[in-house]
Amino acid sequence: MAGKWTAAENALLAEIANSDMSLCSQMHRFPGRTWDAARTHASRIGISLRAAEAWTPEEVRILKKIWRGNESIKAAVARLLPHRGYLAARGEAQRLGISGCKARTGRTGYSWVARACEEILQDGQRLSIIQLAERTGASRNAVHKALVKLHGGKFRVGEWARFSTFGCNAGLWELGSGPDAPRPPRKSASRANREAKERRMIRAGQGNPFFSIMNQVAA
Repeated sequence: MAGKWTAAENALLAEIANSDMSLCSQMHRFPGRTWDAARTHASRIGISLRAAEAWTPEEVRILKKIWRGNESIKAAVARLLPHRGYLAARGEAQRLGISGCKARTGRTGYSWVARACEEILQDGQRLSIIQLAERTGASRNAVHKALVKLHGGKFRVGEWARFSTFGCNAGLWELGSGPDAPRPPRKSASRANREAKERRMIRAGQGNPFFSIMNQVAA
């Protein structure tokens, strides 16, 4: 869930309102926010955004057709919705809940995802692919492809974390070039069996309830 709106975000909304830009085309600058939330917040603090934001039913029909098709989004928008533009189409797709649903986007179709990830990671955060997908509104597959394409140049794995008792280590991505952080070794079969046995004992009311926590710290 997105937090309280910041002064920087308010200033950005004012900048958009005082320019020829549309809110839809600039939603990549509000990671974790939705179009509806941004427009509602702008109205609440007295910022009037362009009336041209509203998409007609015909434009929405065309946009959905683009998402269902095999043509790259950028090329299809340029051909069918040239007055809206690529980023505006992306923003409206996010508002409609169809972003990340396109099966094929063409050679450059994932560039907006890379830009969105870059924006989110600017403050030094390290996030997993699942977390980046949740923040950007893109599919996990789209985020994975965008990161892999720029892996070692713009993005790298800064550390590894296990998000569940049974899961493998997941990479936490950050901005930066060069090699990834060393990946921790997989659990040995004997250790995995030992931990499983200890969990069964704890459920049965036996064993040390802090065993799993100590093992996670040791890892």
